[in-house]
Amino acid sequence: MKASYSFEQFVLLLESERPALQQQADRVLRYHRFRPGQQNATPDWTLRLSPATHDDPAWPVVFETASCRLLAGASGWWLRYGPVAFRGQGTELDGYVPSGVEARPEFAFGLVLAVSLLLREKGWFGLHAAGLVWRNSGVLLVGRSDSGKSTLAYSLVRRGWSYLTDDAVLVHRSGEDVVAVSFREDFGLDPESVRYFPEVAACPDRQPTDPAKLRVRMDRLHPGRFQPRCRPVLLIFPELADIPESRLVPLRRSEAFGRLVQASLLLGRADDPAERRLLDVMGRLVRQAPAYLLEAGPDLLDRPGRLEQMLAAAFPESSVSVHQTSA
Repeated sequence: MKASYSFEQFVLLLESERPALQQQADRVLRYHRFRPGQQNATPDWTLRLSPATHDDPAWPVVFETASCRLLAGASGWWLRYGPVAFRGQGTELDGYVPSGVEARPEFAFGLVLAVSLLLREKGWFGLHAAGLVWRNSGVLLVGRSDSGKSTLAYSLVRRGWSYLTDDAVLVHRSGEDVVAVSFREDFGLDPESVRYFPEVAACPDRQPTDPAKLRVRMDRLHPGRFQPRCRPVLLIFPELADIPESRLVPLRRSEAFGRLVQASLLLGRADDPAERRLLDVMGRLVRQAPAYLLEAGPDLLDRPGRLEQMLAAAFPESSVSVHQTSA
């Protein structure tokens, strides 16, 4: 079985002899904005999925966590995520998925990470960030999980903002600018968010990559608000804080650069051309957009207009100002 998918200007060809594996891969790819395309389109990559296991090669480890290992050799890279493994070599990506694993989150997350590595080699770098737009001005809320960025982003969408995503953007150079592109349209919210956003109770599905979170189908709850890309003019790094009044603290470019790198897939390989391009993109981004630490207290949800007012004061003078609202 073969299927072609397009994402922005890229084309991926998916091949698998097992229908169940093909169907699960289709679900994950569509979730990350890969759309079925013309079968005769020339692919940038070919992804072959096999219902098999494969031992890791004896290559140097360049990145490792409790559940993930990335190895690099002279002929490409090898990604291990739980029971799932992927081998990337130029335009070829082979996935090894043991029978029955395709329906588990490990396969979904491993596939997304493998595709992110392919995009990385094209100069498109993944960033843990929510992307928002107000009157053509882009804002990135950058941070790891549990920083509150999804909740804060959703609260702004409810007030009329457009959105790219709540947690997954790709940043790349476009001329002298850095552009952010959505890598996922639906939001992932904690079930407890129903307390503040009762309408998300109508979303019973869970995220493919994180079943603990609700899959909030934004096109149904907030139709017409999606924007696929933006030019960021403001960087916000939210951190949850036990304070009565939230505040924005300006960050030096060096501080913002370090935080951006932490929120991206930096492998620490000085010999990797993609690594140098990543550092160049992040450096350009901090010069393009001023950065602030957001110490986020409970007042941002108790007073819905509070965050909007804070961002209005932080927007660069050259960009379109956010309209003033009552808190």
